Amino acid sequence: MRVGVIGAGATGLTAAYDLANAGHEVVVLEAADELGGLAGSLQVGGTALERFYHHLFGTDRAVIELIGELGLADRLRFHATTTGIYHGGRLHDFSTPADMLRFGALPVADRIRFGLSSAAVKLVRRGERFNDVAALDWTRRWAGRRASEVIWEPLLSGKFGDRAEEISMAWLWARVHCRTFKLGYLDGGFAQLYTALAERIAIKGGKLEFGKRLATITQDRADRPVLVSTADGSRYEFDRVLVTVPQPAFAQAVGAARQDFLWQNHYLGATCFVLELDRSVIPYYWLNVNDPDLPFLALVEHTRMISPSEYGGRHLLYVGNYVPRDDWRFVTAPEELLERFAPFIRRINPEFDLSWVRRWHFSRAGFAQPVVTSAYRAWIPPHTTALPGVFLATMAQVYPQDRGQNYAVAMARAVVRAHFR
Repeated sequence: MRVGVIGAGATGLTAAYDLANAGHEVVVLEAADELGGLAGSLQVGGTALERFYHHLFGTDRAVIELIGELGLADRLRFHATTTGIYHGGRLHDFSTPADMLRFGALPVADRIRFGLSSAAVKLVRRGERFNDVAALDWTRRWAGRRASEVIWEPLLSGKFGDRAEEISMAWLWARVHCRTFKLGYLDGGFAQLYTALAERIAIKGGKLEFGKRLATITQDRADRPVLVSTADGSRYEFDRVLVTVPQPAFAQAVGAARQDFLWQNHYLGATCFVLELDRSVIPYYWLNVNDPDLPFLALVEHTRMISPSEYGGRHLLYVGNYVPRDDWRFVTAPEELLERFAPFIRRINPEFDLSWVRRWHFSRAGFAQPVVTSAYRAWIPPHTTALPGVFLATMAQVYPQDRGQNYAVAMARAVVRAHFR
């Protein structure tokens, strides 16, 4: 078959790789000018670095298997990283169960209750039992109101804003149950994974075309080709099409009415600075920001996991947010946004000064974080669509997970097996 794949992120490239290996003629259409989607990369000191922070967990079997299949296993290393919480104007170590038991922002009894409730979530094998339970209702009942107020509520509010009370406990279960203390990273960056996939696709005769933003998809009937047009006026005919771009983009491309279920799931945008610094800012790899008046969700100092020597001696700090697309943090010019963020970074590290920043990069993605409410799963579309030759594989369909390279890879391979053989 001649197969079109819309999107060159983790899902699209994995699917195209498997399709090409199966003997199909594959064309990948990508709106941007780079591979990777939300795992796209920039260059720092001659080394690729993800625009938005990325790492793997030991439980991420699908992507670890793909990395090995592509001959990159020797570059995947797992690191013992550190985590902190900024709360009440102070930094608190939060890397290990012992740190959690020493967490001074809570009385001892509440620390123990928080630890026991988290351990209980780890033991639950299937998160579907939490589908209809609101996460904060569960944490208030089992972790306790004080632990929920100090730990869980700021994290959920920082991520989901005024939708925090609606978020499903199944989503929080996935965050706790599937994560490991050690984090995996490819030496030299995940760009190698996507470059390797693209090279294998090309070797098998597949094509990747950039600057091809999806405009329309039509199909008259099952025995007719799928017609795809892109924003630059290009037109394509395919026997089948796999769409991996966000659900709203697909809904628009097929002309779905606004009341159609394809529009029902909501997404937040993401913004992320990468600051190239001449010194370290925080003593952790990952810092959760649990003071609600700070305007960012987390600080991630990548060079607390990977040596600054890999990036020309620069210390690399991500400043990340998930926000609505009309939020001031999404629409403000990045130069002004960095100036507005600087005093708040200084509250975390009083010595911080913008003169430490030798260079910065800013990335913005409009559909980066599904809002996983208790009603969310009712609106998850099937992989089949109303067009018989068109199939859908997006981050909306990895519930109770919400995104991640591992789940993108696993879904791509499952959809190809089911619908393209």
